[in-house]
Amino acid sequence: MKRTLLPYQRRWVADEAQLKVIGKSRRIGLSWAEAYDAVMHAGDDSGNVYYQSYDQEMTRGFIDDCAEWAGFLKVAVSAVGETLIDDGEKSVQAFRLALYNGREIVSMTSAPRAFRSKGRPGDLGIVDEAAFVDDLEEVLKAALAFLVWGGRIHVLSTHNGESNPFNKLCEDIRSGRQPGSLHTVTFDDALADGLAARVLEVQGRPPSREAMEEWARGIRHVYRHNAAEELDCIPAAGAGRFLGWELIRKCRHADAGKPELYRGGFGYLGIDVARRRHLWVATAFEMVGDVLWAREMEILRDKRFSEQRAVVRRMVRQFKCIRIGIDQTGMGEGLFEQLQDDHGTQRVEGFLLTGPTRLTLATSLLTHCEDARIRIPDDEDTEADLRSVRREGGTAGPPRLVSGESGTDGHADRFWSFAIACHVSEAGPVEFDYAAAPPGRGARVDDGTAPGRGWLRPDHGDDFRRPARGGW
Repeated sequence: MKRTLLPYQRRWVADEAQLKVIGKSRRIGLSWAEAYDAVMHAGDDSGNVYYQSYDQEMTRGFIDDCAEWAGFLKVAVSAVGETLIDDGEKSVQAFRLALYNGREIVSMTSAPRAFRSKGRPGDLGIVDEAAFVDDLEEVLKAALAFLVWGGRIHVLSTHNGESNPFNKLCEDIRSGRQPGSLHTVTFDDALADGLAARVLEVQGRPPSREAMEEWARGIRHVYRHNAAEELDCIPAAGAGRFLGWELIRKCRHADAGKPELYRGGFGYLGIDVARRRHLWVATAFEMVGDVLWAREMEILRDKRFSEQRAVVRRMVRQFKCIRIGIDQTGMGEGLFEQLQDDHGTQRVEGFLLTGPTRLTLATSLLTHCEDARIRIPDDEDTEADLRSVRREGGTAGPPRLVSGESGTDGHADRFWSFAIACHVSEAGPVEFDYAAAPPGRGARVDDGTAPGRGWLRPDHGDDFRRPARGGW
């Protein structure tokens, strides 16, 4: 593989402004070029480098890229590994590349306080995919402190909504309110500078014109209705999306949503309730190791509550669901009580989808996606539903989640079904107390011909023993 930078990468690296910001397309190798710059900065003894991004996989990948660049540039490395950074409240896991000249490159997930203790003269701070990091305003405030002592700050990101702090930073630089250098590189800009030819070269394919055009069309097809923001650097109107496309993409799997692949493990059921206007969605997940696999997603529209209840009974039996979460808001109250009658008060948990609760549930889904601990169906309707949830506000209080946009067939119904299932799965199995059989009466097993009043109820199979209180 060639280790020469393409023209747009060279322009970015050559810019020595104290603060430089780039709004960029995805998949164009800017983080890889930034790793080169980081190694050159630390290798020349200019200062240490501190990198932050929203995803641990990205932070690890950045250090891997730095290590490869160090080998290519013959920069002596003394150690590569993991370390802990004290942010003043807790220890943050980080990855570290130490050079023989005493400088280091440290890569960590977004932690504003971890930046505050850094920034000596010559140090470089990097915020990658800034529009998606937690509490970006605090991260930027801590990062900009690098400038006070003569350090430098690089901020890179794909856009994530007009109101996102990253877009506000771009606008401030563009208008002159914030001193700094602003770059923009769209997917078409990168293609014009040779991106497609480089990709085909890495893949070992001849870079013919037809092959390059086919590759570019394929990328645009992958991003489809998200291409304006993800590839063309046009921030979407309104607030930023709660789940980024890359997060959703790495959790999609062709085997998810196929009941026939159920392995027989414990299941978790998340239910978003609707009757007429929106979709009723129940998703059964199976825990395989520490990963939640969607095994079946049942979607109903304008169906009677008795039919909804019957679907839940079937899914609970089929997937051994040990915890059931349900949207209890409004019309969900009645179904929630019925499911508690069917399956027990300890196994069925209801959620009133107020602002704080919505944020708690959505954050559980976000965490599972960031850690790649969930596998969801690979289809366009699911992607559109997950992408329809946006984050608003947050400057004067907690952020607010809004959902629903053109192109979806519901109201983020799949999103909330997934989020509820993720949340109830975190509590694990429910522990029950057991009572001994009354004197003179032995425990029996129903043979399926008598009403389900024995110690084992037929609907739940031999794995589910009826508890003494809060029963199923």
